[in-house]
Amino acid sequence: MLSLTVLEPQHQLRQLARFRWGVIGFIALAMLAALLLHYPVSSRPLLLLLLGLFAASNLLLPLLPHANRYSMRLYALYAVGDIVLLCCMLLLTGGVSNGLVALLLLPVAMASVLLPGRLCYLVALIAVLAYTLLLQLGDLNALSAAGPWLELQPENAAILAHAHHGAGHGSFDQHLLQMWWAFALSAALISWFISAQARQIRKQARVLNQLQQQQLQQEQMLALATFAANTAHDLATPIQTMALIADELQVDAAQSDQLKDLQQQLQRCQHLVQQLRQDAGSLRQPQQAEPVLTLTEQTVQRWLASRPDIEVDCQFDRKATDFLLAEPQSLAAALLNILDNAADASLARQQSKLSIACQLSAQGCSIRIRDYGEGFSEQRLQELGHLPQLSSQGLGIGQFLANASIERLGGKVVRSNLADGALTCIELPRRHV
Repeated sequence: MLSLTVLEPQHQLRQLARFRWGVIGFIALAMLAALLLHYPVSSRPLLLLLLGLFAASNLLLPLLPHANRYSMRLYALYAVGDIVLLCCMLLLTGGVSNGLVALLLLPVAMASVLLPGRLCYLVALIAVLAYTLLLQLGDLNALSAAGPWLELQPENAAILAHAHHGAGHGSFDQHLLQMWWAFALSAALISWFISAQARQIRKQARVLNQLQQQQLQQEQMLALATFAANTAHDLATPIQTMALIADELQVDAAQSDQLKDLQQQLQRCQHLVQQLRQDAGSLRQPQQAEPVLTLTEQTVQRWLASRPDIEVDCQFDRKATDFLLAEPQSLAAALLNILDNAADASLARQQSKLSIACQLSAQGCSIRIRDYGEGFSEQRLQELGHLPQLSSQGLGIGQFLANASIERLGGKVVRSNLADGALTCIELPRRHV
């Protein structure tokens, strides 16, 4: 799913190349038909040169390095280039009197699908200007402008007579004006309708992609929750057995200190397993709304009981008491994971402190946790919290669960590097607090 999002520009580039190969093939067939039917052409070598440029630009398209980074500009450039090439070809083959003048609408349609509204309207305007140029120049001016490259053939006299006839008769001028209006309206309608439909399709695709990501995230969370429940169940028996053995070994006074430490650690493990069971059981019960400030304070105090080696500087906005959170368990679980990871990052640099702030703004409530570790690399910032990733530092799964829990509440988790450490910000919109 994520790979499809990444590959979408490359897919569009391939589709653009196929579309242009179709246009090139159609033009080549039209040139062959013109040759067989003795259609008047001003300069066949120049026409072949233009077709060669058309094909060369298409061969160059998949070879451009990092084309997906500037795909929009590339689409616009190719659309304008196609209009210029088609206009030159039409000038050599009769101008507006050529029945294939409607080919100028193909780049407009292509731009309407691939480009945003303003750019596709600009391409449509350029196509209308090209059509206007064909009306003004006609085949006669194309012949004179090309100079020595044109092969003036006797059959071109019909085109010249047609052009002079249009210049001297009002009825034919009116006909050309009607043709211009028809082309301009067609270009405008194509740009408006196709771009609107393409925009709607892209919007629906983004929504569908988000829903698919949420579904995948929920499935991963369910799998992790199942593993956690099974692990808690499996750990209960060996922990209890080790606690009984430690009690029996306590009769040896020489090892009483070590056994006390062992018993304390075993009691902590038992407490954690029981707490996990209680938290899982509370999720089955209807949750009552709690103030964000109260929930944050209680969660921090609960966390400090298991991490006495960490000093926390708390700065809480008392106004946060007035704002309630409908699902407090989700925020509490996310806070515990983020605090654990922040503490580990600080301890890795021999720093045993954290800073926590809870503030209100016009947009909602934000909880900021600052650690004094080494920070994150750019790649780590992009990946962390989006997919469960195991690492030696213990980061990945906890951050993924924290992101999923906050996003389920309608908020988001933003991580950034500071001069000394990293900052994790939980942002909850006002409509969710």
